Amino acid sequence: MIVLALFCLLGGCAGRQQAMFVEEPAAASLEAARGLQPSAQGLSSWMDLKPALQASLSYVESREQDEIALAQDTLAVTWGELAGSLRELEGLLPRLGREPELLAERFALVRIRQGARFSGYYTPELKASRVRGGSYRYPLYERPDDLHVATLGMFSPELIGARLVYRLSPDGDLLPYYTRAEIESGVLLGHEIAWAEDPVDVFFLQVQGSGRLRFVDGTATNILYDGDNGRPYTGLGRYMADLGLIDPDHISMQAIRAWLRAHPDQRDAMLHKNERFVFFRLDDSAIVGTMASPLTPYVSLATDRTVVPLGAPVLFRVPFSHSDEKGEREFAPVLLTGLGFAQDTGGGIKGRSVDIFCGFGEKAASEAGRLNTGGDVWLLLPRRR
Repeated sequence: MIVLALFCLLGGCAGRQQAMFVEEPAAASLEAARGLQPSAQGLSSWMDLKPALQASLSYVESREQDEIALAQDTLAVTWGELAGSLRELEGLLPRLGREPELLAERFALVRIRQGARFSGYYTPELKASRVRGGSYRYPLYERPDDLHVATLGMFSPELIGARLVYRLSPDGDLLPYYTRAEIESGVLLGHEIAWAEDPVDVFFLQVQGSGRLRFVDGTATNILYDGDNGRPYTGLGRYMADLGLIDPDHISMQAIRAWLRAHPDQRDAMLHKNERFVFFRLDDSAIVGTMASPLTPYVSLATDRTVVPLGAPVLFRVPFSHSDEKGEREFAPVLLTGLGFAQDTGGGIKGRSVDIFCGFGEKAASEAGRLNTGGDVWLLLPRRR
């Protein structure tokens, strides 16, 4: 009964959102495969995919191979089958440049029927101080001891990827963890690990999930995701567009920042609309995704693991605007057809959402901030004979 109650709490009793998949006819799969160009993903050849592919394979092989990795509608895929797809793809890498049609021949290309919604993310760098003072007034918090997480996927395939984040009352009752507004009111005083100059920078660091701090004393370190409060994620861009505050046809991080700068008296109330709050740890370890492996620009994708399981190989197609190295010039959109791997997750990545990792620096920030469009995603699954 406890599991059923938790399932209902998470929305299962009302009908969990389902992704609708369709296996593409051979002709459609062939057309998609022939659009592949490794250079469009910053690769010199498809062999450059091997490190990312092997990271996915290592993760997938670490799971129980007979267990279900994906259960949607009538589609059920085991971890063993995903491992088979990755091994098959690895063997094809030397030939894909000359024979892209091999993807359509060797795999069942299963497409998200209604398409995917693409966004981008990157690794930001913030100026920070180890102590509060001067302009450094906005805290970055470590994960508090009273935050607890229950993972529910072990109870049912329908709960794969679901979790319950909570705190305990003095009487031992389960309570939702504090909202963004409550945390910023001071309920976690004493848990600060660094201080930044701009609350909007802090907000977008939380959206990205990790980054790098450059301290006023000249030192620097990575700041890594270490949990969140489990509250609902609200995408500010769509919320602001629905209110008519920004152009719905040009939702971007840049547009959100511009509005917040122009309306400082409304800034905090607007940021609080997104109740999700991220906690961090300072660590010189490499910045990694949910699989605990380094991310590869234009290859690593953040997905909802109930739709595209961690480690899964995918073919994707999306209009994409590259920028110059300084992020100052945006080039005309091109149709980017690429091979990628689901190697990360995110608080705002639900259902058909796909977040492309765009890398580091101003170029990546420009590209990620403007990516907000529809596209297509195909899972590369083994053909079942």
